[in-house]
Parts: sequence; C-alpha cells; structure tokens
Amino acid sequence: MKPSPYFADQFRFFFKRFSSKDSLFKWFLKMAGEDSAAFSFPEALRNNPKTLVILPRDMESSAGFLHKMPSSWFTNVLCVAHESLHALISAKRAHAVYFSDAECRYGERVFEEIEQKVIEFAPTVCIYLGQPFLPRLYLAKKSGAGLRIGFNSENLYPYLNLSLHPEHLSEAELVAQYYGVSK
Repeated sequence: MKPSPYFADQFRFFFKRFSSKDSLFKWFLKMAGEDSAAFSFPEALRNNPKTLVILPRDMESSAGFLHKMPSSWFTNVLCVAHESLHALISAKRAHAVYFSDAECRYGERVFEEIEQKVIEFAPTVCIYLGQPFLPRLYLAKKSGAGLRIGFNSENLYPYLNLSLHPEHLSEAELVAQYYGVSK
C-alpha cells in the first residue's frame, strides 16, 4: 500500500488514509485550533513584521518568489521549505527550516520539530505559496499568525484568512508592494 502523503507511517494514522478530503480538512483544522485573531490589512505588513513564508515544493515557483524579493526583506522572515531549495534560500541569507518529502507528514519527528520552531518564531504574518497541502496549511494555521495570506485561496479559510489575487503582478511583486519594499 502506498504511504500517505499527509501522515507518518504509524498505526495510529493508518485509518486516516481512507478519510475523505473534507474529513481530512476538518481533522487538520481541529488539530491546528479554530481561533483566529483580528488583523488590519495592509497596515499589518508595514514595518517588516515577523513573517513565516511557506514555500511550494516546486523549484520554479519558489525560485521566482525568492529572486524577486529583496534580500533586506528576509531579515525578519522564517521560511519553511523543501530541502531542494536550500541553496536558493541560503543565497538570500534567510532563516529556514527544511523538510524532505517523507518528513513533511503529520506525526513525523521532523514535522513536529518544524511545528515547534514555527510556534516559537511567533510570526505576525504567514505567507503561503503554492498548491494546498494539508500538513503545510496546518503549519500556517498553527503558527499563530493573525494574518495568513494565500493566493486565490478563498476555499482554504480558516487555514488562510486572506486571499490575494495577483492580476498583473507576480505573487512576489504583490507582497513586496504591500510590505513597501523594492528590489
């Protein structure tokens, strides 16, 4: 049987692999907690607040975002990224926690360590890039950030509580515009 993309290979998660997408969405939300703080947008992005950036697994999308953001922006940022992005993130001198495909599953030791680091970082803002993946959405919600930004992500509430729609700008250009930074 193929391993679950969402859970560690442990018996306590065995039956979760048969759950529906809706059931898994609700289960991860319950585990992350359902409370959310109020926020003021875009004022919350001024003065470079502590920001958690959850990067997609896709090298091309992540590289595009990282290259378009100025290095100075990364001083107050923690990235959660796939290990294949290590060189790109290091070039920006950004702080990051890395995972492999097998480690980004609920219940894995590395996933629990990442969760703890995200909570300890205590971001004000979380920016979620890429396709929805429940363990990473869980980390966004569990971060405690009052403002959790996604792109074209209305159906991911309450994991992400603000959905931006870049029309003529890239995601990075839109984020840079709201943060008031330029390359």
